Amino acid sequence: TRSLYAEILMTEGTLSGKNNRSTLFRKNIGKSFGLLVSRLKKMYRLWGLHRCQQTRSTLRTLQAMCQLLSEFTKYGAKEAKNSSFTVASTPSYTSAPTQSMNMTLSKLRTDVLEQMPKLKQKDDSVSHASGLLLVLDAILKCPCPFPSGFFQMKPIPRAIVNISADPNILPKTISQNDDHDVTVDAKSGAEVIDAFPGLVTKVILSGVLPEKFIQTADVAFSEIIAWTTLQYEGQLYEEDDAVDSDEGGSNGLTLRDGPDGGETAGCTLFPAGKFIMPVTFEPLLQEGYYKVIIELGCRDVRGGEWKVPTSSPLEVIFRVDDEG
Repeated sequence: TRSLYAEILMTEGTLSGKNNRSTLFRKNIGKSFGLLVSRLKKMYRLWGLHRCQQTRSTLRTLQAMCQLLSEFTKYGAKEAKNSSFTVASTPSYTSAPTQSMNMTLSKLRTDVLEQMPKLKQKDDSVSHASGLLLVLDAILKCPCPFPSGFFQMKPIPRAIVNISADPNILPKTISQNDDHDVTVDAKSGAEVIDAFPGLVTKVILSGVLPEKFIQTADVAFSEIIAWTTLQYEGQLYEEDDAVDSDEGGSNGLTLRDGPDGGETAGCTLFPAGKFIMPVTFEPLLQEGYYKVIIELGCRDVRGGEWKVPTSSPLEVIFRVDDEG
């Protein structure tokens, strides 16, 4: 990043074409830092429960650093010239404010980033590159402490979870006495559950957390939670005049978001790591196939939420048909 911004200064922003390295870099650098923020957030939710407080603090600091650089680069991008730019608030995951890196990030945000829209400076690639180089130098020269076990590989035990339909809600679901009633999607291997439009659908998550998972947790927890992502997959019956698209793949229409959209279900952890959790879905009005992806998590005694890895993906297909 620093070397390419230095190249912009040396060439005084002269571009030899629309698709050269410098142009593509400036176009994608903001998205790249944003992707790093997303990856660090997922890493924190997955590994933070089984790491020490210093490791969690370092991960939050790295998130804040990438978030700040993402906002700096977006402000300096060419797309920002013809659009309004809003500075985001200070990330809530910033920790240990007395550390030198966190103090530097806080100063850069309040004294530089938040003041940039108010200053009447020359708006070109050279001035933005010069300013970002100063920001990068300040961050690179500031020490960021890493604990000794930060890069140590530490496997996390996976939970064993079963997913099934609630026989009290759905008129046609799996049967405990007849295995032939279970329908499995040939493409994804997920169980297909019949549902009716306008009726509430409920699935039951039951399983057990390994004893080692509970023992190695750095913070005690006693509650299991789940997040869901609901996607519309396609129609029940193919129309005669339908046009083939992407070999029958999903159209990517997400109706309800997963972990970032909030908690959808929760239950208390029983002795020996066992749990039974009902997950309720609001009525679906349109016929078709719906793919449900469930992520398992837990909530510690301080209110922190963490992801619990499972031995197999928690997926199910809803088949919504008003003809039954």
